[in-house]
Amino acid sequence: MFQFDGLAVLLLLLLGHVIGDFFLQPNTWVKDKNTLQGHSRALYYHGLVHGAIVLAIVSFATATSLLGSLFIGLLFALIHGLIDYAKVKVGQGFLWFIIDQLLHILSILFLWFYLFDTAIEQIRTLIDNIDYNAALLIALAYLVMLKPASIVIGEILSKWSTNLNGNGDDSQNTKVQSLPDAGKYLGYLERILVLTFILNGQYTAVGFVLAAKSIFRMGDLREAHDRKFTEYVMLGSLFSVSIALFTGFIVVKLLS
Repeated sequence: MFQFDGLAVLLLLLLGHVIGDFFLQPNTWVKDKNTLQGHSRALYYHGLVHGAIVLAIVSFATATSLLGSLFIGLLFALIHGLIDYAKVKVGQGFLWFIIDQLLHILSILFLWFYLFDTAIEQIRTLIDNIDYNAALLIALAYLVMLKPASIVIGEILSKWSTNLNGNGDDSQNTKVQSLPDAGKYLGYLERILVLTFILNGQYTAVGFVLAAKSIFRMGDLREAHDRKFTEYVMLGSLFSVSIALFTGFIVVKLLS
């Protein structure tokens, strides 16, 4: 048997959860659980898979006896199954998916606290080593990349958007065919990626993001046959990237 420290076991448990929930759960099991709910065999199979993973990790990576590891594995299988059962009973959607994953992670943390008396001390050590000024600055930068940046870009482009709206059927048809709020979330992702690359000094990767977006935008602009619409899209893209670039440069300068 191998003896791992507390943080290593926590990472193993989280790794096991990811493998069990996303790689060892076929789509047929997911459909069966959503359809049959408590009567689904897949629900029990899935819980047992997680129980087996926890059993293997606890028995091989900690000082827990085989009998104790078996008990923990069975208990964890039950807990995981109950959380999944509650999820399929309540409903589907991204929010419930997030709540489901948070409950699973919380159960892993409780198990980790039970296995290691030093778990809280290790967390305190990690917290003490955090540079809160840097963390808050980076958090602020990422938050600015979301709605605040969108509002700023919208205000800048507002003087042209009214002119664009009355410019004919081509631009209107282009907007109607768009997915609801797709442009907003594309902007969020674009700015987050650019900011992340700048903070990590990966400047060439920023060019990859711009090139990828240009390729997808090329078809829209070519089909629009509207110079005003083309200029409007280009302005929005350049303002979006510029905000992310300058924010990244400022944060890097302040952290240096």
